[in-house]
Amino acid sequence: MANSSNTVPLQALEPSLIEKVQRILPDIAGLASEAEQLRSVPPAGVALLRKIGFIRALVPARFGGGEVDFVEFLQALRLLSSACVSTGWFAGVVATHSHGISYYAEQAQAEIWSAGPDTIISSSFAPTGSARIVDGGYVVSGIWEFSSGSDHAEWVQLGFRVPNPDDPAKSETYLGLFPRRDCEIVDNWHTVGLKGTGSKRVVVADAFIPEYRCWGPGILQPSRAPGLHDHWLFRIPFIVTATNFVAVILGGADGAVAAYRDHLTSRKRAHTGQPRIDNPLAFVRLAESVLDIRAASALAESRWAAYVHQAKTGIAPAPDEQMQSRGDEAYAVRLVMRAVDRLMDASGGNAIRVERPIQRFWRDVHAAGGHAYFDLENKLIIVGRHLVGLEPDPFLF
Repeated sequence: MANSSNTVPLQALEPSLIEKVQRILPDIAGLASEAEQLRSVPPAGVALLRKIGFIRALVPARFGGGEVDFVEFLQALRLLSSACVSTGWFAGVVATHSHGISYYAEQAQAEIWSAGPDTIISSSFAPTGSARIVDGGYVVSGIWEFSSGSDHAEWVQLGFRVPNPDDPAKSETYLGLFPRRDCEIVDNWHTVGLKGTGSKRVVVADAFIPEYRCWGPGILQPSRAPGLHDHWLFRIPFIVTATNFVAVILGGADGAVAAYRDHLTSRKRAHTGQPRIDNPLAFVRLAESVLDIRAASALAESRWAAYVHQAKTGIAPAPDEQMQSRGDEAYAVRLVMRAVDRLMDASGGNAIRVERPIQRFWRDVHAAGGHAYFDLENKLIIVGRHLVGLEPDPFLF
């Protein structure tokens, strides 16, 4: 019989999520072109993500999930995105949606995960739907855009407005979970970037949704799961999970750097035959871009560490720290976009060919950086007002 003092816990033998992603990276990279052609993550890519437990990474253990450390999840997502930004975007969105389900009532959580922790949930959080109050819930109709991963979704999480019964001129914002059968997915995803995310239009017409599958109002305010799960992971506020987009964009930048390095070591100038690696300016462009990306990484990772610390300790961030968070991530993304632009500019005329990976990373980083969460000018107004003692503009996100 083995000595118990020498027994290695089973969980210690389990590879990390980062190690699991590393194993499938060549396959994900190989599917990147197909993702663009399909305008959706290929079924083979989804199967790989399910196989390594990425979809369930942030699902509560009570429902069979991984409860992966939040920073480890973000680092794994960055690595995944270095092979294919569209696949990373899809994976980050559906994994953080699963985390968000922990804010719903226990009955809703049990229903969503009744088929297992790898259930895929797409979304469109903008409250463009309207609801009328009925017995036991609401009847909702609306049209929503940008529902990433909708081709593969079993459930769709949508934002809508519920009228105030005491004042019809006012309404509250809610999120609700709709089964796929209640949703029409309209194939309108024709874009120049993030082509493979399948972020299509969703239409719902007079669908009943029970109250237990709704969450609101104040969905964007700091929130906590309803006491069902002990892990600190479920004390991370809902809005914070949007930081997964930062990890995706950083991964896209890593992919662009790798593509540029390959360009330097394998290409020659068309007119002179000189190897591109002999040009000292190439080193300047590469080094400056890498330093921009490292600076962006430092900003992002400091935010990630702060989010985890706040969740573990239960200490709410001070106003100064809240404002710092608003600016840091948007500025980090701007640095990354600048770095990838520099690499693309230095890659020559052949870089625009569709078979060149760098043009895909360039397009995808810009498409991802265009998300409202990264509107730097808005964030700078918010931070600047705070620095002189003014309240945030309520119309800025």
